Amino acid sequence: MPAPRLVRVARAALLSTGFAGVCSAQSPPGVSFSVTPLGQFDSNLDSGGDAGYAAILTSLGTSWRIDERSSLGARLRLDYEDWNFDKPLGFGGEQPWDRLYRAGISLSYGFRTEGGWRLGLTPTIESSGESGANFSDTLEYGATATVSRAVRPDLTLGLGVGVFEKIEDTSAFPFLIIDWRINDRWRLTNPFPAGPAGPAGLELSYTLDSGWTAGVGAAYRSYRFRLDSNGPFPDGVGEHKFIPVFVQLGRDLTENLSFKLYAGASTGTTLRVEDEKGKRLYEEDQDTALMLGVSLIGRF
Repeated sequence: MPAPRLVRVARAALLSTGFAGVCSAQSPPGVSFSVTPLGQFDSNLDSGGDAGYAAILTSLGTSWRIDERSSLGARLRLDYEDWNFDKPLGFGGEQPWDRLYRAGISLSYGFRTEGGWRLGLTPTIESSGESGANFSDTLEYGATATVSRAVRPDLTLGLGVGVFEKIEDTSAFPFLIIDWRINDRWRLTNPFPAGPAGPAGLELSYTLDSGWTAGVGAAYRSYRFRLDSNGPFPDGVGEHKFIPVFVQLGRDLTENLSFKLYAGASTGTTLRVEDEKGKRLYEEDQDTALMLGVSLIGRF
């Protein structure tokens, strides 16, 4: 990926308003946010050519305690990806997509039973499409349901299921919920919220003496999006599936603000183009690609 593109994305992230937060029955009051500029460097496509992208991922969330056992929450999300394809022969020599946008809202309800079980339901609706796509054709919706319990003071385990009506496709997946404080330094958790892109993944982190934290993790991601009405595949569907494997280094800046640096690889990547009804036109595997990113995470 050309360096100037990464610079433009990083500058835009600093000027943007970020959004993030996952609400639960134990979330403290307030508003949480995150903004993450990241880039995947160019790597080869199987049939020839290469592809890469720069992105800004943002979210904003808050929660309200209803009573001692239940809460409501809301989370807004806005993502932007700027793709670059160079001589993609497997797509008929055409650049299948360019600028992608995702915007969504999730509402969550959490409840804790007398027996200590935590139940959660999070419906989500979002728009996912290329610039120039018809908005009404970009909508996706669905929900995740979870059940978990603290089996020990240092270990919470649970299971969840997500069902989503995506663009010309329906997906359903289970996922594991875990928060295990192995000792004062080691912790195993889910690094991402489960949603339309897939389950939550796993991250193992370690607290250093200097106040820094280091970690390693992986997840499965699958994005579908409506293509430009006037593009090379009018009103078609694009799909980006991959497994990000990463290491991270983070530190608290203040009591309510922290940052994380990420380096990793996009593995098992598949890029796909379908017609407007979801019938496959082209599919390309992509070589493992370097990914770099930074997250600013806070609460106010």
